[in-house]
Amino acid sequence: MLSLSVKAQTGFKPLTSLDRFKADLQTESAALTSLESSFTQTKYINLLSEKIVSTGVFYYGKPDKICLDYQKPVKYLIVINGDKIRVDSDGKTNTYDLGRNKMMAQINVLIAACMTGDIDRLSSAYTLSVSENDRQYLVGVLPSGSAKSYLKSIDIYLDKKDFSVQKLKITEPSDDYTEYEFTAKKKNPLIPDAKFSIK
Repeated sequence: MLSLSVKAQTGFKPLTSLDRFKADLQTESAALTSLESSFTQTKYINLLSEKIVSTGVFYYGKPDKICLDYQKPVKYLIVINGDKIRVDSDGKTNTYDLGRNKMMAQINVLIAACMTGDIDRLSSAYTLSVSENDRQYLVGVLPSGSAKSYLKSIDIYLDKKDFSVQKLKITEPSDDYTEYEFTAKKKNPLIPDAKFSIK
């Protein structure tokens, strides 16, 4: 279900036209085939007094290829290609069926939906709300069914200028959450196939 509900964040108000938002998102997304961006990941864990900050480079290839190449504080790699996920850590590579990591599967679907502009396909599995401020659209996502056991909500902040994802906030049922901030975005760069390789 897609609605114009207001999110609790200060400064956001309901959209005046949901149809216009969806049409503009689809127009911008149709022109996007790939994306490269720096990212900062910040994890907030209730039991820890300090937040955990990591940085790296994000790559996206249409329709369902994602690479998170962590650079600091440690080298770490997550690659999603179709229904497979590859994780490189401590010199070891592991490959899984995406169905075994339900949270990553959900995130992949959500990012792909925003990147391709096809948010309508999320409507049966999620309750979506869309609001705006002067600079951003905020798509609030509440999962339904079994997804609620491992995912409380996802907030997707889109830049009004080009509908690119600026920030992603993923909240777990424990209220621990992770934020991704995307900067220095390059639209439609040539990304080597090796970036999305699943061996």
